[in-house]
Amino acid sequence: MMRKMLIGILALTWICLPVLASAQGKAAGRWWRLPGVSKELHLRQDEKDDLDDLFTESRRNLIRLKSEVERAQFDLDTLLDKGAVNDDAVRAQYNRLERARENLSKERFHFLLGVRRILGPERFDRLKRMHRNFQEQKRGTAMKRSRQK
Repeated sequence: MMRKMLIGILALTWICLPVLASAQGKAAGRWWRLPGVSKELHLRQDEKDDLDDLFTESRRNLIRLKSEVERAQFDLDTLLDKGAVNDDAVRAQYNRLERARENLSKERFHFLLGVRRILGPERFDRLKRMHRNFQEQKRGTAMKRSRQK
């Protein structure tokens, strides 16, 4: 149960927040800088600054951790592409890949917790509702477009 909730929260962070920003023509990920979002959540300037700092720190970590995942995946693929496969080496590399993926997931969750800490539970719930509404509008627009084709 807790795992499903965490996965849902991670999905919210990783998918919805950049979508909110990019839909408004702003830099992806900095949804708190959108006037409508900022107003709806009653964000103060110090909270926006705190979110900027959190985003910058997290973004740097995500770039590094994504690189580690890609490198581990490349190393695993290289081992598997060899004619003779060393099962122990492949298993060890697979474990390194999974640890890298886990670290990436933890960083995403760390960002989410930071956002929740800054917003507090009520405004965080409001942000989730805003995301759901945005997704419903987006789906409705996509359905209208597909019908017009």
